Amino acid sequence: MSKLGRYSAQRRKVEVLSGTKTLAVADCGTMFTVGSATGLITLPTVAQSGAGWWCEFWVNDATAACAITAPGTDLILGFVRSGADNATSQLHPASVIPTEVLTFTTSVVQGDWARLWCDGTNYYVTGASRVADAITLAAE
Repeated sequence: MSKLGRYSAQRRKVEVLSGTKTLAVADCGTMFTVGSATGLITLPTVAQSGAGWWCEFWVNDATAACAITAPGTDLILGFVRSGADNATSQLHPASVIPTEVLTFTTSVVQGDWARLWCDGTNYYVTGASRVADAITLAAE
């Protein structure tokens, strides 16, 4: 392998999200930045995504809310850890419940994040915020 190809082997796909967008199967592995404009994002169905599909959302600007929705009867399982600096952290949602909408509220700060991945049956989420309840999960 030539040295020329090595520098880009671990390069990530990065896309700024603003407005309304339905993600596609081809968006697998993309790191999306959110927060610069209000966003309404719809995930592909889990049947389309299939096992191994994943993406990440990172806050690059703390001015606008962004909602990420699982389509139809698809579910997002998991939790996001949040809390103020050096304070007791909390989990959102507080109990294990299937959800359909992951929301970055206007309280998020730069660097907050969430990772979604699919096992072919459900989506799973993990993430973190420096502000309590800045990233929420809820039923639609």
